[in-house]
Amino acid sequence: MNITQKPKYNLLPAGEQILYTVYDANALTNYKVKYIASLYVYEDTGNITLEATLKATPNAAGVGIFDFSPILSSYVSPDYEGGKVRVNTGTNYSQANNTPFNVQYHDIHRIDEFATAKNSIKWYSVIFTMEGSASQVGTISSIGGTTSTSPILFYNGVLYDTDILNKGTGTADIGYNLGYAGFILNGDTDKFLTNSPTKQYLRENDYHTVGFFNNYDSDFTVGGSGATLPAVHKLKIQFYYNGSTTGSLLQMACSEANGGFRTPSSESSTKLIFAGVGIANLTASGLTIPANWDYYTVYARNDNSETISQDYSFYKQEEDCKGFETIRLTWLNKFGVWDYYNFNKKSVRNFNKESVSYEQQSGTWNESVFAMKGYKGGTRNFTNKVSERIQLNTDYITEEEGIWLEELFLSNDVFILEQQSTDNINEGIIRKYMTPVIIDSEEHIRKTLANDRLIQYSISITKSKNRNTHTR
Repeated sequence: MNITQKPKYNLLPAGEQILYTVYDANALTNYKVKYIASLYVYEDTGNITLEATLKATPNAAGVGIFDFSPILSSYVSPDYEGGKVRVNTGTNYSQANNTPFNVQYHDIHRIDEFATAKNSIKWYSVIFTMEGSASQVGTISSIGGTTSTSPILFYNGVLYDTDILNKGTGTADIGYNLGYAGFILNGDTDKFLTNSPTKQYLRENDYHTVGFFNNYDSDFTVGGSGATLPAVHKLKIQFYYNGSTTGSLLQMACSEANGGFRTPSSESSTKLIFAGVGIANLTASGLTIPANWDYYTVYARNDNSETISQDYSFYKQEEDCKGFETIRLTWLNKFGVWDYYNFNKKSVRNFNKESVSYEQQSGTWNESVFAMKGYKGGTRNFTNKVSERIQLNTDYITEEEGIWLEELFLSNDVFILEQQSTDNINEGIIRKYMTPVIIDSEEHIRKTLANDRLIQYSISITKSKNRNTHTR
């Protein structure tokens, strides 16, 4: 049996067709033939688990075609929180405010330095076999040969119809070239897992994370040609004030002790890393931030001190001078990690109420005499269902920012993210930083400088959880 078509690369988004075509000559000479695919999904290549068995009838060409994307998509999900560095081994955890996750829970956005993926990336492999009968009335049994795939990584990402696919020369294999697209960190033009502009804005107490593939050396290699290990060794942070550097060049080592990982491992959790690069993350980790700064840059380096990413600049954003409330949204982007944006212009909050009412008797019927009560009787509300809707507005932005914000409009996972607070110990943190919302806007019009001159967007969100009210 031969695999005649497969994904071209070994690092795949789960939200794209993951197609395999298999062929065995026995399919043409036997009856009641079925190709069988045994699908294994696992977190560690040393501990594989059979998750599904699928069968396909040969088509007119005698081949069996399988698409594993609908199944594999259900095995990856967003990473909402920090946790253990290596899911199956090790003793280290991500930290927030220098407190490990096993001591106190924290959202993924609040990590001090690094956190490994828990749900966003997994391994899979497939063993193909065949069953059939030598005659129309014969017993079905195993026939033909067996073939299998090597372990392949799939992540909680999607492709758009505009993402260009690469077809290998002389082969039917197709796939999305993450390296050519610039999302494998091995040079100073490569990007973290985001389509955001490299110039971002945040306040001094805002959280922000970036994601990147790590510890990977297959059809793509992280780290570049000069690296000893196929991994990000550290992130470098430099602050600037009045056009000149200020403070020391800071660094965060992507080590297991800091919540990251950079040595060979068979665990899928080490292949995708989150890094906390917002001011709130940096200060919580204990790094010394200059008293005065206008912006700072973040970039990745390998273990040979070579730069392997673009510079990302984070500019200080003050609260609006007119007193408008700033609302920071975070959303799951197409790569399965998080993007962020501050809506700092006029926002309008609307509260919508749906009431369940009943007719109440106007007196007492269970006492020695009937008594009229002024607070009884008439139509009363049994309960109220109250939802909060917010109309958000951007400042004037660039075309690049506008195109990037289309991913916010398309995302199914959107949250309001609050700023860093120092009263976590006494107050607590559950429901403090993250508020789930849904995007109400049903239309998003792409604006351009040529068409609109000034580009500004408005978007409507509704908090996912209704406000509690008294029930009578």
